[in-house]
Amino acid sequence: MNHYAFSFLFSSVAIFFLACFVISRDLKDRVFRIFSIYSFTASLWSGLSFFYAFAEPEGTSLFFAHVLHIPVTFIPVLFNHFLNVFLNEETRFNKRWVQVSYAVAVLLTPLAMTEWMVESVEPKYGLRHVMVPGSFHPFYFLIFSVNVAYGLWRLFRAYRQAQGATRDQLRFLFFGTFIGYLGGIDNFLIIYGFKIFPLFPYGTYGVAFYSFVTAYAIIAHRFLNIEFVVRRTAVFAGFFIFVYGVFTFITILGNEFFRYSMRWGPWMAMVPMVLVITLTARPMENFLVVVTDRFLFQKKYSYQELLRTFASDILTVLDLQKLADQTVEALIKIMKLESASILLRNKTIKAYTVASAKGIPDNQAAFKEDDAFISFLKETHHPFLNERSTGNRHRGLEFKDAFKKLSARLYLPVELSGDLLGVLCLGEKKSGHHYTREEIDLLYTLARTEAIAISNAMLFDELARTQAEAAQKEKMAVIGTLAAGINHEINNPLSIARGLCEIFLLEEREGRFKGKSVEEMIRRFSQISEKVVFETDKAASITKRLANFARPSKNLELEKISVEEELGEVLVLIEHDLRKHQVDIQRDFPEDFPPIQGDKKQMQEIFFNLIRNAVQAIDKGPGTILLSGFSENGFAVIRITDSGAGIPLEKMERIFDPFYTTKEPGKGTGLGLFIVKRLVERHRGTILVESKEGIGTTFTLRFPAVDRARSFG
Repeated sequence: MNHYAFSFLFSSVAIFFLACFVISRDLKDRVFRIFSIYSFTASLWSGLSFFYAFAEPEGTSLFFAHVLHIPVTFIPVLFNHFLNVFLNEETRFNKRWVQVSYAVAVLLTPLAMTEWMVESVEPKYGLRHVMVPGSFHPFYFLIFSVNVAYGLWRLFRAYRQAQGATRDQLRFLFFGTFIGYLGGIDNFLIIYGFKIFPLFPYGTYGVAFYSFVTAYAIIAHRFLNIEFVVRRTAVFAGFFIFVYGVFTFITILGNEFFRYSMRWGPWMAMVPMVLVITLTARPMENFLVVVTDRFLFQKKYSYQELLRTFASDILTVLDLQKLADQTVEALIKIMKLESASILLRNKTIKAYTVASAKGIPDNQAAFKEDDAFISFLKETHHPFLNERSTGNRHRGLEFKDAFKKLSARLYLPVELSGDLLGVLCLGEKKSGHHYTREEIDLLYTLARTEAIAISNAMLFDELARTQAEAAQKEKMAVIGTLAAGINHEINNPLSIARGLCEIFLLEEREGRFKGKSVEEMIRRFSQISEKVVFETDKAASITKRLANFARPSKNLELEKISVEEELGEVLVLIEHDLRKHQVDIQRDFPEDFPPIQGDKKQMQEIFFNLIRNAVQAIDKGPGTILLSGFSENGFAVIRITDSGAGIPLEKMERIFDPFYTTKEPGKGTGLGLFIVKRLVERHRGTILVESKEGIGTTFTLRFPAVDRARSFG
């Protein structure tokens, strides 16, 4: 059997298996059906061509020469029909082109069995039989060539316009189809006397090459959206056979070159080929191992890194924004994506907004809860892959807005107990590979795990906000009481200022300034003005302190703080309460007491709550509050000791719990000490309490002194 005949048999078997594999995936899919019919027709032509080339009797060969023209007539028509459906280009012109082509093919079918198509067969070019074309055959060849050329042009144009994974699929389809038709067209050329090496006698292997390229596109790039799971050994074996097949083919060509061009003997011609095989066998095997691991199984290593990153670095984050940022960063870095974003539900505006993103066109994108894109994910509870497939094409217009703004290929619902918290949007891979079913399943699992982390972060954020609001309400309640208490502190200086002004006006009405010189008048006016400014400044100072204390502190503004100065600020605010309860303040701080690093407002809030609690513990007085401090092992230690009633032993363990109070009903919210403990810990400090009933209570605060707090931030 010569190469010419064997190439037909080999190509027929290869394309037949490809067609069987595709149709077995989904018989109901229109794209699969047309592609399989197209492939079965090409396989039939190649099989009939084998019998035409291999048959010994001239009559048998002539019969197959006639019959093989029937499938050849339909091959380019089915090719264009497949492109119409696969490329979604069923325009009026393309439909009419295919319809006319089918009609012409049907009309040409009877001619295939006449002498107008093939007159006879004859020995030629060292082959048993080569057909002699009939009078109509050139027109037949022209119709075939125009149909093929139009299909290849359409395929090349679609490839140039496509992007991402679709572009990769079309690249392999075009390249394989072009080689296949180039190899197949040699069978027309030789009957017209054109013998071109290596198209003859090896051109028909190009048809088999087309089937291998298509199979690779299915395995590596999910051509036709077929998922094909293979084991490492199977891929290596297939790749090994393919590469060695190509290598063997080149070796045979070399052998024939030395035999016929260099006129070496058959044994002599084998020597350089054996030498080449010996020297390249081991390096080629090593090359295959490296390529298989690096390119075909590269993503498995990414899976492990992705799982490890989510488990250790992301799922424990309680800050919602940080969680979103780290999720996007990890996906971009590990999966090598062009873009990624995460949408989170905003209950206030009833929409899903971009919480974090990289590489998308619109970072401010927002989708209402009733948007088609969001509604689809809520209803299906499954990932959505934006791709060219029969099942997804109708979603293109529906989700056009989302596709444009997010530039994503894969959309993963982030949901918990059926509640859609957000959407993970993953863009194209930089490698051009698309998402396999294995990847989608893994990512969907991670998305559901991410939902738990997002839910925890949302709850933590809501708890923090609730606590902050409750703390501010507690503070405002205190401010209300405090404002009533210091009312006279403001009224006194204002009353003095008013009195001085009234006296000046009264003296002027009674004419006491008559006969006074201008200098005396100015001097009198200056005296009154200085006293008025002094008294109003005093009132303003009190109101300013009150306003600063009442204003919520959103962020921790760290600075060097003098504990004694901040205690002094608090004592000014609470001075009225001290006098009312007959509480005497005593201070005991060494001259070298170290400053601490912290937020002034929050530190004042700590001191205010503790001193106010001490005043209330003394209740009816008289009593004493001792403010003292000392340094110890790099820490500033502050003590606030009162001579009040003390705290019962059974209540000591719960005094820092939220909403727990030792005071009478209506006299406390139970948030004061809870807030104090939280703020102390926020400053990397500690708080301890000691108390004896009937003797009093001591709160001990420990903060890093400035030297120890330099790295605090």
